Amino acid sequence: MTYYQILRQRRLDLKLSIQDVSSQTRLAPEYIQAIEMNNLEVFSDDFSFVRYFVRAYCDAIGVNWQAVQAEVDANINAYAHQRNMALTQAQKRMVASMPSGQGRKIKRSKQSNFQKRITRLSRNLKWSRKRLIRVGIIAGVLIFGLLFVVNLGLDYYSSQQALQEEANRKAELAEKEAETERLAQQRQQEAQKEDIVIENTSTNTYTITNVLENSTPLELEITLPLDSTVVIYNDGEVITGDTSTIYSDTFKKEITVDKECTLEIEIGSYSGNQFSVNGNNLAFDENYWYPGEPAYLDIIIKANEQTGE
Repeated sequence: MTYYQILRQRRLDLKLSIQDVSSQTRLAPEYIQAIEMNNLEVFSDDFSFVRYFVRAYCDAIGVNWQAVQAEVDANINAYAHQRNMALTQAQKRMVASMPSGQGRKIKRSKQSNFQKRITRLSRNLKWSRKRLIRVGIIAGVLIFGLLFVVNLGLDYYSSQQALQEEANRKAELAEKEAETERLAQQRQQEAQKEDIVIENTSTNTYTITNVLENSTPLELEITLPLDSTVVIYNDGEVITGDTSTIYSDTFKKEITVDKECTLEIEIGSYSGNQFSVNGNNLAFDENYWYPGEPAYLDIIIKANEQTGE
């Protein structure tokens, strides 16, 4: 099957009308129909756009442009060549049909003055016709040459414009793909934050589940109204901070665990600090804290019992 037959059959298989494809590609319906009928005469003003139109049609209905590109180019070149040959033949026929301007010399008898004037006037008219014919031929050749040069310039401009439009289209697609990827990652992060389950199981102690199942990192954030040390223990072992490092304003830490454990947070100088994990606030009961002593908040990481872990 030819490429234009493939395009038409693909459109029919998708149950799309010519108007549907026109709306999707922003090509006029007559261009869609001309491509399917291989009626390149519709594009006789400028063949440089045909290739771009066919590619847009392929992209719109899912036909591999690379598979038909060579056939499309060959078809356009062949049609353009035939059209140029037809124009050349027409010009040759027009030139051949013009009179040669060579009159046969006829012996005449002695003429009167009146007859001489008439003969001279007739001769001058013949030479005027010759000049007009020559001027017409020269003007036709010049006009044809000018049109040819202008057409070449338009072809070059159109091809450059098509290349620029294709580059802009690729850049726009790349930007959309990057934005889609960014949104997907953002949704995944938000879903991970929402998936964990936090329960206040006892005084200043919280139990978090669904962390291990989803491999969700814990984003710990602590406000520090006063400068203070912050130490975090995992089952009694220090995983970050020490008693000599002083933090200011806000303490942030991402913690990843791969098994059940207990995280203990130690604030050296408690002063109404606020705790949050993955955006969820954890309340601290000051009734079980002695002023002047460090404050402790425990987080127990457990597996979801429904998973059998």
